Amino acid sequence: MHDLTERLTFWASGLMRPLALPAAGGLAAAVLLFMAVMTNFQGIISVPQPGDVPTILATEAQLKSTLLDTAPEEINVDVLVDEQGRVIDYSLPKGLDLAARQELKREIGNSLLFSQFHPATTFGQPTSGWVRVTFRRTQLEVRG
Repeated sequence: MHDLTERLTFWASGLMRPLALPAAGGLAAAVLLFMAVMTNFQGIISVPQPGDVPTILATEAQLKSTLLDTAPEEINVDVLVDEQGRVIDYSLPKGLDLAARQELKREIGNSLLFSQFHPATTFGQPTSGWVRVTFRRTQLEVRG
């Protein structure tokens, strides 16, 4: 049995010695190439440059006009606007009880039904986008 173990060890070491040097060399070459290539990706990471003039490549949707029914309290509504400036969907905040949520959804839905929006743009082309509208007791605040 000892002879078989010795033969197996000799066979394994004889097999591994010719592979050890190319494997180590390949690993070292891969690490060096990875380090060399990754230094070229610095331009992808956006670093603000001093004196850089921002361009408007994309704009958020904006409220054009609304028939404002005042809300009973301050409430934020996220509104999805399509390419023509029409309301597609809106979401109310979580945490309201079911009865208040249904009533508020009806009131906000009626206000948004007659609201007009400027659509969001990407590279000058209209696209759909979200806008946050805050209904308050006396005023309306819009954030893109």
